[in-house]
This record gives sequence, structure tokens and C-alpha cells, in this order.
Amino acid sequence: MRPFMNGVIKPLKPLSLPSKRIVIYIEEKKFSELIDELELEARENVDETLDSVRGDQRRASH
Repeated sequence: MRPFMNGVIKPLKPLSLPSKRIVIYIEEKKFSELIDELELEARENVDETLDSVRGDQRRASH
């Protein structure tokens, strides 16, 4: 099981953490995995922006 899935930390063993404290989780990844994620996010943002602009142009032409 991966320690982090769908935004939820799944510890491999019980953790002894003090209550009411902020915990920072750092997931190690290969640089190439981070680049892939950034590229996907950038593509999604570009598609969303283009769809928005195209929608505005369509409304203006009617």
C-alpha cells in the first residue's frame, strides 16, 4: 500500500503524534514524476482557459 492515496495519508505503522499539532508530510518523488504532474496540470489549465475564451467568443458572436 502506498503511504499517500487520494489526499489521505495511510501510515504503514501506527504513528505517535501529539494532539493539535500540524504535521507536514513530504512524499519523495523522482524529478521526472514531478515534471509529468506539472505538464498535466499545465495542459488542463490551458484547455480550461481556451474553452473559456472560446465560450466568450461564441457568446459575443450571437
